[in-house]
Amino acid sequence: MRMLATILFVLLPTIGFGGEYQEKPVMCGPEEEIFPILRDKEETLLVAGKQLTKVRDPDESDGLSQTPAVLPFALYVNLDNKTYTVLEYHNAPYNVYCVISYGVELKLGDF
Repeated sequence: MRMLATILFVLLPTIGFGGEYQEKPVMCGPEEEIFPILRDKEETLLVAGKQLTKVRDPDESDGLSQTPAVLPFALYVNLDNKTYTVLEYHNAPYNVYCVISYGVELKLGDF
């Protein structure tokens, strides 16, 4: 029985599991387009920071840069309505804000 297990272990290929990059639609626009939407939803800034983001690099074999871009990140919320919007900012030459997530039923912490 041990021999059979050893043979199967050697003959069967191992399966590797790992994350993979996916793409989803992201809406980007200038400040004049994005911030009126946040005002209409009565969302205010809760958290801001610098996010490390994978970006495309046509010179890399997998098409992704080995060095992440550092982009401003912001989370806007309406605690009464429990809505949120997550933004990242792309500076010159783009000068746009990108909505990378928005949603409902916001919950902060374990309450």
